[in-house]
Amino acid sequence: MRFLLLALLLALAACGGDGAGDGESIEGTDVVVDMFDNRFEFTEIRIPVGGSVTWVGAGANPHNAVEANELWSTETVFGSLDQLEGDEATLTYNTRGEYIFYCTYHGNGEGDGMAGTLIVGDG
Repeated sequence: MRFLLLALLLALAACGGDGAGDGESIEGTDVVVDMFDNRFEFTEIRIPVGGSVTWVGAGANPHNAVEANELWSTETVFGSLDQLEGDEATLTYNTRGEYIFYCTYHGNGEGDGMAGTLIVGDG
């Protein structure tokens, strides 16, 4: 039983935990966010309306950034959901709001796993 519990805890840790608090916050007009193996470098991103985020693949696993309601995705500018190490996708955000984002491989639209929050405008 202890082995199963330990295996479950290790599996959850490999997927980046609950997303909130795993990374740090960043604020700026044009920010860069690395997508490491199973976690985003920043889990809270603040930019002004018209600001941009460059999503960069980092590590051995494929990653992406998708808005929970599918309003935007790195796929639209990169051409694929699979961003590997060094691959970049820059998105400009022109609509004020608060958006949950996640990696479709390591998180979900409820903000679990590899996920975070993008705040465009004053929040």
